Amino acid sequence: MRYAVLVTGPAGAGKSTFTAAFLNHLRVAKRTAHLVNLDPAASLANFEVEPVIDIKDLVSLDDVMTELEYGPNGGLVYCFE
Repeated sequence: MRYAVLVTGPAGAGKSTFTAAFLNHLRVAKRTAHLVNLDPAASLANFEVEPVIDIKDLVSLDDVMTELEYGPNGGLVYCFE
């Protein structure tokens, strides 16, 4: 069987901290786990484990803000569309 855990919440809610602890728990339990990043604004420095799939490979908030001259909120809306 395969399972997925979707971690959502506002900035500063502890998503990265929870994810790191959860992945560590799974590693100790000898379970396979993969991290998928769906946040185009997340910095790789925030991850203790490198994501297997990173949405920033497709669209990055920094690129959208630079190329389309959007602000951070408009850039996020564009990325999510």
